[in-house]
Amino acid sequence: MSKFIASFGWSLILATFIFVLSITKELVDGRTISNIASKSIIKSINVDKDEIIDCYDIYKQPSLNHPLLHNHTIQVKPSMSPTNIKSDNFGTLQLTQIWHKYGTCPEGTIPIQRNIKDVRSILSRKHRRRKFSHYKMPNTSHSNGIRDGHEYAVIRVFGNFLGAQAKINLWNPVVEAPLEISISQIWITAGEYGDRNSIEAGWEVSEAIYGDNQTRFFILWTTDDYNTGCYNLECEGFVHTSSDIAIGCNFTELSTFKGDQKDATFSIHKDQNSGNWWVQVQGIPVGYYPSSLFTQLSKTSTEVDFGGEIFNQRSKKRHTTTQMGSGHFPSEGNLGISSYFNYVQVVDEKYEARDPKDVMPVVSNPHCYDLKIDDNHKNGYGFFYGGPGYNDNCQ
Repeated sequence: MSKFIASFGWSLILATFIFVLSITKELVDGRTISNIASKSIIKSINVDKDEIIDCYDIYKQPSLNHPLLHNHTIQVKPSMSPTNIKSDNFGTLQLTQIWHKYGTCPEGTIPIQRNIKDVRSILSRKHRRRKFSHYKMPNTSHSNGIRDGHEYAVIRVFGNFLGAQAKINLWNPVVEAPLEISISQIWITAGEYGDRNSIEAGWEVSEAIYGDNQTRFFILWTTDDYNTGCYNLECEGFVHTSSDIAIGCNFTELSTFKGDQKDATFSIHKDQNSGNWWVQVQGIPVGYYPSSLFTQLSKTSTEVDFGGEIFNQRSKKRHTTTQMGSGHFPSEGNLGISSYFNYVQVVDEKYEARDPKDVMPVVSNPHCYDLKIDDNHKNGYGFFYGGPGYNDNCQ
């Protein structure tokens, strides 16, 4: 696909630029919205010269344009929560995003980030995403567990699950090249290669996607092993319900090396009544993926992964210096040094949250990024992970 795009050359870029300027449309998380859609915007909040938050009528949000969601009845909040879920461990983090300083979205609306930087962001993002998928499941069948430049330090559990939750340490890792990424997340998956379904949530740093190197909340879904699907609200599918949390926006509180530690609890679970897969952050229901979107995940997940991922472009003919987590190995120290996942839980078929069992660590290249299970369980089931990338032993 990237070769097809490249063949058009600069004439396509110029034509697209003129086209975008000639129509009255704006960018919303990488998509264009028409004047008709703009009528669904109840309020707009100017954040800075590069960002606007549009408050959409929840019942007229763009996601409902998905063919499978016509006449969809919105579920405003989860009907229940899994039993034994850790709901009292959210800590002191005040879940604020920068746009909160400039206004709030009224009740009955949902915030969607509008990117107004320039038309370059449309062309470059679409071109870059066709070159490779930023998000792929850790795969142990490849040499060293490395898949197309993607490297991991995760734990994996198999079974039949209805969800997962973990408290993830928040950092701002260095990302060396614009096309590289650093992610810490939860994967909920089912199906085999080619037909794999996945729902993912966590934080990431990606200049290619956002135009900066800030730590941002993201979600992602696919139904065909990343051949299609999308992140955040780039395409229809995810039904947004929270008026407080904008997907793709940055976290304002981050950890410092040997200093204050910040974390946030991310969870994905399947509602027992509706079947919808809900995404929550710090106990706040952000929205859900309707089960009708999926084939393999229409019932249960058969695999859950927790941990970190980076993309290694090798742009300087060596391993990247892109960091995972805090950028420090677990062997260098634990709390305040290496990044962590705490209170890791899976939700079983009885809708009970429990510690994972028969855990399998998957580490692509321990000389670059590593993982160590925390055996004291002081903060529930957990582990430390991450690393600096390029070093004397990681070439």
